[in-house]
Amino acid sequence: MGGSIESAGGHAELTLPRVAAFRVLEDVEQGAYADRAANRRMADLPPLERGLALELAYGAIRLRARLDAELLHLVDRPLERLDRAVLLWLRLGLYQLRETRVPDHAAVHETIEAFRSTAGARAVGFVNAVLRSAARLGEEERAALFPAPEADPIAHFATYGSHPEWLVRRWLERWPIETVTRLVELDNRPPRVTLRTLGDEGGRREADDRATADARLEAIPGFPGCWALTEGDPTELLARLPAIVQDPAASAVVEYMSPLEGGLSVDLCAAPGGKCIALAASREGGSVIAADRSPERLMRVVKAARVRDVDLPALVADGRKPPFRAARTVLLDAPCSGTGVLRRRADARWRLGPDRLAGLVKLQRELLDAAAELVEPGGTVLYATCSLEPEENEGQVSDFLSRHEHFSRCPSPRRPALPADALGAEGELRVLPWQRETDGSYAVRLRRAA
Repeated sequence: MGGSIESAGGHAELTLPRVAAFRVLEDVEQGAYADRAANRRMADLPPLERGLALELAYGAIRLRARLDAELLHLVDRPLERLDRAVLLWLRLGLYQLRETRVPDHAAVHETIEAFRSTAGARAVGFVNAVLRSAARLGEEERAALFPAPEADPIAHFATYGSHPEWLVRRWLERWPIETVTRLVELDNRPPRVTLRTLGDEGGRREADDRATADARLEAIPGFPGCWALTEGDPTELLARLPAIVQDPAASAVVEYMSPLEGGLSVDLCAAPGGKCIALAASREGGSVIAADRSPERLMRVVKAARVRDVDLPALVADGRKPPFRAARTVLLDAPCSGTGVLRRRADARWRLGPDRLAGLVKLQRELLDAAAELVEPGGTVLYATCSLEPEENEGQVSDFLSRHEHFSRCPSPRRPALPADALGAEGELRVLPWQRETDGSYAVRLRRAA
């Protein structure tokens, strides 16, 4: 799955990325978010070593259940009885053996040396023995460790597929096994870097012009203004290109919401900010104000807008109690389970559970009720999620309409230039990951009677 090439430098250059990856796993075990832990633990690593560290950390987190299922057959005791540091290092070592191009002998040796640098000599022999046993297993032996999808699809997707069993059960109740297989495979694969150019068609032409020998962009069919970075450093490219990093599924929501109707538009849950920045950059349909309850997250939105020369006023506010009199358009990119973006958030699948999902549905309901009060007569609430779950999407909308009889679904004022199968019969947007290897997204326009 991976493609990491070992650094050609000295021993420290081989050990440091593994230690950084281990520290990220430690932080996540203690409740930290993987991306924030990585930003902190890998800040001083050179680009090549940082790339290896990210792959090891995120990969070991994504495939935790797969790795643990194999480790159960390699160790002589239940995994919960292992020292936590030992278990984390075993996951990192096994991930290198199974999912990267690092030679087996190097994967074992460098993992042991990195383990020694963090834990001393204790348990070195045990870790070394387990990883060497893993390296000796053939493909057929490894395959036999996991339930076959035809015989027990739930157990297969929960172990080899490395997804929570409760979520797999939900998906198999709604979709055929072929669809769930495709979705699980995509979730376990790091996403490619994709950009959305900001502004008008001129900005899109500029993206084509600025693709140079060290940066290659390819237009993504069906998604206007979206580009896949096939070669080059996205950080350097973004420094000279009016664009944001955004998946086509999120960009489709922007296309679906455009143009805004004029007057005041309020984004009640603006962070992380990609959608409202893109809408504000279009300069269609009046002004956009970004609101979010987190000052830290909102500040990042403001900085990102400023860097791209986008005028985006911002206000710290709880979307359930918006401090505005009225708005022509209310944007509600609601907090959600994120089951459409699990490939992008390495640890998200392990944070979810039925209780967490129920709490998010309740929060979405409260935010929609607040949006209904805020939008002026004749105005529109634009509701969106990055979830695949019906109670957060069409179920949430149906429930909202049953409580607010003066609202109704309404089509976009212009047909978005998006794939036809992404637009539903009732005017809603639904992008499904397995159709075009994107994230998942959902959006709907809700018009208040004049």
